[in-house]
Amino acid sequence: MLEEKVKPFLKEAWSKNYKAYGAPRLKVALQRELGINFSIRRITRLMKELGIRSLMCRRFKKPGTHVDYDQRPNLGVWVYLSTVFDDQTYKILSQKVSKHMTSKLVSHTLIEALKKNKKLEYLHSDMGSQYTSSIFEHVLEGHEIRHSYSQKGHPYDNGPIEAFHSILKREFAFQTRFTSFEDVILKTENYIHWYNTERIRIAV
Repeated sequence: MLEEKVKPFLKEAWSKNYKAYGAPRLKVALQRELGINFSIRRITRLMKELGIRSLMCRRFKKPGTHVDYDQRPNLGVWVYLSTVFDDQTYKILSQKVSKHMTSKLVSHTLIEALKKNKKLEYLHSDMGSQYTSSIFEHVLEGHEIRHSYSQKGHPYDNGPIEAFHSILKREFAFQTRFTSFEDVILKTENYIHWYNTERIRIAV
């Protein structure tokens, strides 16, 4: 039966893509890879039978303080991710992970983006101190890049990059175990490479 052939493909495509794909993206993957055109409703039913669903539909909550086991080692790594996002291609031009959010971090991220990509005409950011620093402004001026800011109290002015960071948290950060700072860097680079080159886009 055709559905029995499709089920293993759906589960593998879901699993190897950070468990982020729901029925719409799995429909695209099925058409691309196997040339099979199932309806979203049919794929949704098969996903239920397989016991899988997109993690993008899941609400994540901070862990509570009440547990039913003894305290275990805390292997969490608190880090900051700086990115330069191209809102024309919806791709990350550069990224850097650091233990501290500083003007040097965001400046180095921008310089890396400029090394690998075409000249930027303007850059939009929030009003964080790292983006209003003299160090960051000096980099912008040196490359003749205009700087625009989100209006105070209007975080959605910076919507595209905020949306990316939300996706990254749900698809990647909340479900990934990290063993060290270096592990965070490597796995983040792998995720962003997948996001830029492989992730199926069904809307922009």
